[in-house]
Amino acid sequence: MKYTEDEAFLEITKRGAQIRKKKQQRQVKILSAASFMLTFALIGVLGVVGDFGLARGQTTYGSLMLSAESGGYILVAVLAFALGVLITITIQKYRKMKEKL
Repeated sequence: MKYTEDEAFLEITKRGAQIRKKKQQRQVKILSAASFMLTFALIGVLGVVGDFGLARGQTTYGSLMLSAESGGYILVAVLAFALGVLITITIQKYRKMKEKL
């Protein structure tokens, strides 16, 4: 079965769009996995360096004005900020992908 020139062009653009969509989905999956791993790495580093939950008095890892119990609040604030950044980036990427289609 032979294609006309217009049908062939439409088929090529359709396949190109499918390939770009798969590539973007793959990139989103890779970035999501990397963000997930970095989030848990950040939690681990903060747990090791900050010694959250252990009241050892004043340390050089924080302000002298902070009490020993405030570490959990700081951890929640950092995680909330990171989550907000991830959501913002995801929404921006989604809007860009939607505009291209």
